[in-house]
Amino acid sequence: MKHITAPATVPVSPCLSPVQAWQTLLTYLLNKHYGLTLDDTPFCDDRVIRKHIDAGITLVDAVNFLAERHDLVRTDRRGVAWLEQSPFLTTLDVLRARLATGLKTVYTKPGIKEERI
Repeated sequence: MKHITAPATVPVSPCLSPVQAWQTLLTYLLNKHYGLTLDDTPFCDDRVIRKHIDAGITLVDAVNFLAERHDLVRTDRRGVAWLEQSPFLTTLDVLRARLATGLKTVYTKPGIKEERI
């Protein structure tokens, strides 16, 4: 008996694990806002990211703690006086990173399953 498989009509993108999603977002955020790479931080270790996720720490809080602890200066704000700059990220910065990296989640209605676009 000959088995025939139907060709895929829609490209399938692999679903990222939470650790992989954090790595993608951290790589983007650290580079864009602080001029750092993931290897410059403790987040280069998957176990550190997993501990943060398991503890319920949000991505923005994790980055802001890092910025506060190491006195990081944002490099993405040109033309603003140094005294006016906050080193901290906002949830809007994370949303923009999700859009830029293709990890944006779309919610249709409350209670409806989220979809990745």
